[in-house]
Amino acid sequence: MDQEQWRIRVLKDLLEPPCTLGRVRPPSRLFDIPHILNRFSQLPADPFKMVSALSAGLALLSALRAASAASVAERQATGASECRDVHVFLARGNNEPYPGRQGKLVTAICDGLDSCDYEDIQFWNPLESPYCQSVEEGAANGTSQITAYNKRCPDANLVVSGYSQGAHIVGDVLGGGGGTFFQECKQKSSPGLDATKAPGNKIAAALIFGDTRHTANQPYNYLSGAGVNGLFPRPEDQLAGMRAFANVTRSYCVDSDPICAVGDTAANHLNYFDIYSSEAGKWVQEMVGKADTAVSSTRTSASSSTRSTAPSSTSATPSASATATTASGSASPTTEPSATASPTSDNAASSPSPTSENAAVPLAGSTLFMGAVCFAVCAVIGVA
Repeated sequence: MDQEQWRIRVLKDLLEPPCTLGRVRPPSRLFDIPHILNRFSQLPADPFKMVSALSAGLALLSALRAASAASVAERQATGASECRDVHVFLARGNNEPYPGRQGKLVTAICDGLDSCDYEDIQFWNPLESPYCQSVEEGAANGTSQITAYNKRCPDANLVVSGYSQGAHIVGDVLGGGGGTFFQECKQKSSPGLDATKAPGNKIAAALIFGDTRHTANQPYNYLSGAGVNGLFPRPEDQLAGMRAFANVTRSYCVDSDPICAVGDTAANHLNYFDIYSSEAGKWVQEMVGKADTAVSSTRTSASSSTRSTAPSSTSATPSASATATTASGSASPTTEPSATASPTSDNAASSPSPTSENAAVPLAGSTLFMGAVCFAVCAVIGVA
């Protein structure tokens, strides 16, 4: 057995063991294969050194992921407790901890904003979880979480972002889901949000990175992979739903990405947030600004219309007019109700938001656990 055959055999054994913890393992997602292959290409042929490296790396990975998950859970509970001007929903990639690689994006979006935080869309997605069941759960929870936040904080600008498998989920939330995917699993059909009414019309920006369901030549496609299909392109009915959000959506895909464009460079599926976080964050801030301007214009127009249709007799009774304005102040866009409906800088300061300082905890965890595996593997390579 040569070196390459050995690597392939170990890779298959890792992804498809007959059982896990005494129970039959569900079909593997086969979703992080490009990343795993990239790591295996650097491993020595000696099986004993390979197993030693993987064991050391996985031990560190487990400990650091647990610490990272705890810190992110604390941030998420705090961040969701109060309304913010901008609220970001994240759908992570396969087998990532919360918030995964998108932690850098949150920092870029919220940098410089007085009132901004995020929450993770909840779904189970380790390697052993069935792919279709996982994306169904993510799409359902994403829709539910977005709807719940909008009901509680109707004035908030909403941002949704998904990476890799999470991109599949965000696409389902916007345009509807369903289909046949890895290992012929079947995902049930589900509707997308309505872009013309809440909460759909409160989505100021939607970002999709390295989408498994990337479909060529859509108006929201971005970068060099815009004209290329991914692993599972969407049917027309789902694309129609997504196109309803085209003016607020960007789908990032480079043509060498093996997931969104069936390319041949695994690293280019992994580095979107190293390269594009700053640019994407600025774009989101611009979209939020446009959404705020549109809301302000609508309120001004409504206020002008109300004044123009008011009975002229009110001008003859100034004291009665003043009393009516005070009583109905909560129903009109005056300064006082506006301050109540939207978070002030004091509210933003009272609860942590993902500025560069506060985001350091989850981001450090995400970086450390990847570094731990690389460190263990590279140490063995250096000895070989």
